[in-house]
Amino acid sequence: MSCEYYKYYTVDRIEENIAVLYDDDDNKSDVPVADLPENIKEGDILKFDEENQTYTVDYESTEQRKESLEKRFKKLFKR
Repeated sequence: MSCEYYKYYTVDRIEENIAVLYDDDDNKSDVPVADLPENIKEGDILKFDEENQTYTVDYESTEQRKESLEKRFKKLFKR
């Protein structure tokens, strides 16, 4: 029986060829960019498949996070 397990990370920044990722518990991981999907960028939400040891961009979660941050900034600066 196969059990899918995913862990989620946010791309905090990319320094040279290393992506600095944080999980939901604020744990930091440094991952070579070569191990990640092409064209990742800061703010992307990555889904890590524990079984296959692969990362994919979770575009839906990334967009939701972006919209949430935009609302916070507008409220903060009352725009």
